[in-house]
Amino acid sequence: MKKLQILLSVGLLAAHFSVAQTKKKTNPPKNPVVAAKAVLAPLQEISNVEGIKEYHLPNGLKVLLIPDESQSNLVVNIVYHVGSRHEGYGESGMAHLLEHMLFKSTKKLGDIKKMLSEKGGNANGTTWLDRTNYYEVFPTSDENLKWSLEMEADRMINATLLQSDLDKEFSVVRNEFEIGENNPDGVLTERVLSSAYSWHNYGKSTIGSKEDIERVKVDRLRPFYEKYYQPDNATLVIAGKFETKNALKYIQETFGAIPKPTRKLEPTYTLEPAQDGERYVEVRRNGDSKTMGTAYHTVPYSHEDFPLIDLLLSVHFNNPSGFLYKNLIETKKVASQYQWTPTVRDAAFAYMSFQMDMEKDQIASSKEILKELDAIQTTQITDADLQRGKSDILKYWENNKNKTVNFAIDLTEAIGAGDFRLSMLYRDRIEKAKTADLERVAKAYFKSNNRTYGLFIPSNDEERVKPVEVSSEQISSLTKAYTGKAQVEENLAFETTIPNVINSTKDFALPNGFKYSILKKPVKGGKVNIHISIPMGSEVTLKDKKYIAEMMANLMLSGTSDLTKAEIKDKIDALKANINFFISEQALSIRIESYKDKLPELLPIVQSVINRATFPQKEVETSYLESKVFLENDKKEPQSIVFTGINRFSNNYGADHFFYTPTPQEKIEGLSKVTQAQIVDFYKNFLNISNGYGTVLGEIDEAIVQNWLSQAFNQKTGTESYLAIQKSNAKTTGETKEELTPDKENAAVSGIITFNFSEKHPDYPAMLMLSEMLGSGGFMTARIPTRLREKEGISYGAGSWLEANPIMDVSQIGIYAFFNPKAKDKVQMALAEELQKVVNQGFTEDELKKALVTHANSEKTNLGFDNYLFYLYDKKFAYQVPIQATEDLEIKIQKLTVEQLNQVAKKYLDLQKISWIYAGDFNKK
Repeated sequence: MKKLQILLSVGLLAAHFSVAQTKKKTNPPKNPVVAAKAVLAPLQEISNVEGIKEYHLPNGLKVLLIPDESQSNLVVNIVYHVGSRHEGYGESGMAHLLEHMLFKSTKKLGDIKKMLSEKGGNANGTTWLDRTNYYEVFPTSDENLKWSLEMEADRMINATLLQSDLDKEFSVVRNEFEIGENNPDGVLTERVLSSAYSWHNYGKSTIGSKEDIERVKVDRLRPFYEKYYQPDNATLVIAGKFETKNALKYIQETFGAIPKPTRKLEPTYTLEPAQDGERYVEVRRNGDSKTMGTAYHTVPYSHEDFPLIDLLLSVHFNNPSGFLYKNLIETKKVASQYQWTPTVRDAAFAYMSFQMDMEKDQIASSKEILKELDAIQTTQITDADLQRGKSDILKYWENNKNKTVNFAIDLTEAIGAGDFRLSMLYRDRIEKAKTADLERVAKAYFKSNNRTYGLFIPSNDEERVKPVEVSSEQISSLTKAYTGKAQVEENLAFETTIPNVINSTKDFALPNGFKYSILKKPVKGGKVNIHISIPMGSEVTLKDKKYIAEMMANLMLSGTSDLTKAEIKDKIDALKANINFFISEQALSIRIESYKDKLPELLPIVQSVINRATFPQKEVETSYLESKVFLENDKKEPQSIVFTGINRFSNNYGADHFFYTPTPQEKIEGLSKVTQAQIVDFYKNFLNISNGYGTVLGEIDEAIVQNWLSQAFNQKTGTESYLAIQKSNAKTTGETKEELTPDKENAAVSGIITFNFSEKHPDYPAMLMLSEMLGSGGFMTARIPTRLREKEGISYGAGSWLEANPIMDVSQIGIYAFFNPKAKDKVQMALAEELQKVVNQGFTEDELKKALVTHANSEKTNLGFDNYLFYLYDKKFAYQVPIQATEDLEIKIQKLTVEQLNQVAKKYLDLQKISWIYAGDFNKK
């Protein structure tokens, strides 16, 4: 499995930070908005709401502590109440640009990004309409907690903000802007919202105007920073496994020493006036996706109608029971659709997107969509519809609440919207909603004159939707006395180390041959996570069946002989569970999230899907159309082109092979030929549970799991035998391809070189570190991102990865970069020079020393994520690689010498054999 894919699956591939190395340390000017040094004072406990303890410092800082002993990681997340809503004339994108700059250096600590890189873990920063946040996820330790708090306190008021850093960074931000400009749906969304909002900043893109980004100077950025980056404008969140006493002590020592500002923050006051007629916007650009976007003005997140609007849209968009789903998707008027409502401080919007088949008449389809949207006001909502929508939303809410690290970061949105308790109030209001409430908000907000899509149409006596405003005082009154629901105390301590994982694991087998492991790892809320793989077929029997298998996986939940698709969805949502099917190499993978007290009720659903799936013809057609729309958009998307292209460079298989990498057009054609009969035949003959294996994570009784699995996975026995396909690589030859993508603002490049060895090879530990130090490890220690992003500022994202099979002699190193098409020559030269330096000069002792620390910390962080644990168990079952091998590999890595590392670089990095593919509008002047 590619390391890149692992990182994506466990959520560790953080965005590349916007930091350049500081050549010299420069102290910032004295902050004009702070008073004399504060006297340290203890934190005052304000409230305890559902396990979230709130404290305040005298300087105005709000602190939320969310302890969870079941975690092996901790997260520090600081939220500033400043986003694009607070920007003035000529300041568009300033909040986002400042977020990038705060990964540079500070007066006390120096190079922030370098230190983050060396410590490993997962860190990032994000900017949105009302807020900016920064977070770090590290393995639990007092040292990591103390350092994170010291660092965040330091950059709150002591960022150096050098013009030299800004000069490099604006091009990185511009590249991020250009990546967004490549997305037709994203561009359309931005244009629709800019037309919907005449005055309020919600109509402006957070990333800002390219011209403002390029022209802003530090002397304009600094006052913005000094105004908003102060303790009285921030909320600090600490979650995971930590000692509360120590956390409070460290907070007092770091943030408590910051004086309370003397300046007063005035609230923003722009209120968007009522829209006075339907609006229409048109975007004409190169692309392969026909899309319609629609926005309706609604209310702030704190308003009682906000959850009702969310619930109404859930009812209408539900797959497969929603009214819009039935009337648009099932009738093939559109291929796919989605909706979203942002969690924001001021009057928000409801956005809906509809993607149409390229062969459809877009004007005619748009009229059909508008007709259905107009019907929202009069559609009768039943109690069953209401309950279905509630189950869908509440399942997500509760599941997220029990993923403490994610929840702590996601609270950023509710904090930005006014108060963290708004998240619980949102849930409470969903639970209390009635059908009459949904019908009321449908009539109130979903009027054509409140919609941005069409033309201005004069009309008399319009009943206009007035804007809704909620004051800070109202939010305070709403939340200050809120106590939430009773919180069940849980003692869920678990040390996620390899020895403890092994000691806490028991292996079992069903009589039919199905093997599984149970890791008794407590998960908050009594959750149980399950991953099951069912290997299928052989190289011979799977010929010409790649697309059939993919369609089967996509449609496993589309209906059974005793349950309709709607019934399956409703039951799963009511149980607050998730079930996903997908093809992973030669196996059907099943991922299940549930709760230990819900497993018995979930059993009949899983059993029915595994043993009695029917794959209705209408669902086959719907699935194909949806896939086709996304694949057509990929045809001229630079990133898709280069990553598909390098896989084809290393692909040694014919078009009929199960592991063949098709182009988007080939895949469209392949999927179009799949019939319902073929899917049913494949399901009947290739799914053999006796070949399967699985892993169960959770604090659950072994007998319950044994009974559950034996009933669900004891019947399905296909006729086709399983024989693992032996993988092979095509040798890369050093060729370079270029594909033009007209009118795309961003470009991409990727290179690949293949080798014949597995993870068992003696050189594998050194090759792993070679890849990490080249581009997949620390973002300030790896050569490629340091050169392209930090030093030259010509790429928003650049790096490398290593893929090596656990036992088969198939491996490769890949390289990638995203950039402005005009910078192609610079990128090409930079990549060539950095690779040549690695081969000719190698790495230094100091580089290796720092990289080994980063790698060790990253591995500890990885072990805190269930998806990474599933990956280790899959290797155990599929390749007989014991869990202990992970620790053995780490021991070998930590013993590496720089001589061994450099010898491996010279041995394997034959630069003449790296094959490259570039994609972008390289004719753009």
